[in-house]
Amino acid sequence: MAKLEELSELLVSEIRDFEEAVKRLEKIREITLDLTELKSVLSNHEMVLKTQNLNVQETYNRFANLLKEAKIYPKWAVILFIVSLVLNCIMISHLVLKRC
Repeated sequence: MAKLEELSELLVSEIRDFEEAVKRLEKIREITLDLTELKSVLSNHEMVLKTQNLNVQETYNRFANLLKEAKIYPKWAVILFIVSLVLNCIMISHLVLKRC
């Protein structure tokens, strides 16, 4: 008889635990997630990122073109330097040949 009472108490406590678990599951089931606002925020953020990416790409392309066209010295300065070197060589050779 004592064992029968223990088993019935155990069954009753298990049934109560099961009912509590079912109630918790029903509460969880009632919770719904509204993702529409999150989706709109994420789509706006995606558009902003695409715009920024295009701006960065455009700036990169401009810098790449500038680097391709960049020259250390202007043409006129290079030509003037070469002419001055040639004139200096002529003058030095003239002075050396005049002394000999």
